[in-house]
Amino acid sequence: MKIVPLFLDENNPVVGQQIRNSGKQALWDERSSDIIDVIVIHYISAVAISPQKPFNKKKILQIFSDYGVSSHFLINRSGTVINLVPVEKKAWHCGGSIMPEPDRRTGVNDFSIGIELIATDYSGFTFKQYHALCELCCGLEYKFQRNFTYTGHENVAGDEAVSLGLRNQKKNDPGETFKWEYFFKCLERRRKMGRSGDLHLSIIDQ
Repeated sequence: MKIVPLFLDENNPVVGQQIRNSGKQALWDERSSDIIDVIVIHYISAVAISPQKPFNKKKILQIFSDYGVSSHFLINRSGTVINLVPVEKKAWHCGGSIMPEPDRRTGVNDFSIGIELIATDYSGFTFKQYHALCELCCGLEYKFQRNFTYTGHENVAGDEAVSLGLRNQKKNDPGETFKWEYFFKCLERRRKMGRSGDLHLSIIDQ
């Protein structure tokens, strides 16, 4: 599996200058947790700023920079995986957040990996995205030697997070068009194929 490095730091060819101008070196922090055991699935598009080109990668990177947010990985419509933040670092993908019962941990960014799929609230997701997502997740399980808890942004930054005063607005992604049952079936099939060999992801292991 090929993973394309395109880190959201001051050397980024698209938004590096803007990151430097903001006084930051990179759109991530050090983690305060030694445990990384959750993967949060999101979607993102540029539809709000470019309705005619909602899946444009450069415009999506611009959104990350404009809002000062980030995610570890971005998967485009053709299934290409782009590494935006080193997995050892804390990406800014959840904001104020709380895990569902029975976990109840807050500050989900500290112990999670964020994966953004390029999509809109009505486009759905391509099969290539699902397959790339499953392969990426298996690679991460291989690296960390654990099965992760998988959840959506909406499940950690929804109504409860708002009611607890952790955030002002709830999130709705990846939304109703994300096929969780298909994802978990695909993930389980990929697990059975093994977590070595072609699942040894060089970028992840740096």
